[in-house]
Amino acid sequence: MLLEIPTLSSNSLALMADLKLLIEALSEPLKKAGFKKRSDSWYWSNDEVVLLINLQKSQYGDQYYVNGGVALKLLGAVEFPKEHHCHIRFRLTGVVSEEEKKEIVSVFDLENESLSNQHRKEEASRLIKDIALPILQGCLSKSGIVETVKSGRFANAMVHKQVNDLVC
Repeated sequence: MLLEIPTLSSNSLALMADLKLLIEALSEPLKKAGFKKRSDSWYWSNDEVVLLINLQKSQYGDQYYVNGGVALKLLGAVEFPKEHHCHIRFRLTGVVSEEEKKEIVSVFDLENESLSNQHRKEEASRLIKDIALPILQGCLSKSGIVETVKSGRFANAMVHKQVNDLVC
């Protein structure tokens, strides 16, 4: 009996290359900002918080989502929390303007062939550097989190009740 070994189609190989390109694009600005990569997430921490950026694949296609998270150590955060364990969780497209949302969706949709690989990589890096990082860097301390939540920036984010209690 012959054992059939599955082979990857050229389309699958191309998508793997595109995903690698996205990971490189996110890694560049995050590494410069002091984040460490672990699995499909990047982490940064200080005495008060753990910040997280996570790349999540859609279950319906070759689209990816950028998720952000903030875990407060005073509420029991661990060193490398999963995104769903963060006290503040958001999808990047949920905390930006409609114009920025369209741009983010376009760049992280690997089925969108209107972007060259180089342009996609440059835009993904820029979106992380110019949008995601400033949002997270506003949450480097309890006071920063209080200010960011009160500003309404996280109106479409999931904010744990304990964080809302801190804000009030």
